[in-house]
Amino acid sequence: MATYQVDGTTRSQPGPDDWQPILVTEDPAEATRVVHETEGTFWRRLLEDGQIVLPRV
Repeated sequence: MATYQVDGTTRSQPGPDDWQPILVTEDPAEATRVVHETEGTFWRRLLEDGQIVLPRV
């Protein structure tokens, strides 16, 4: 089963070290919902099994 991770950053032009994990889950619906929220972050991204699938949302 795949593992999904949502990361967020408050920077408008984030570098590789500017991303902080928000959620790690095996539920793709939960990960999709969280990656599209905006509270407390400028950008969010979605990773599946360590690979970026949505770089900036």
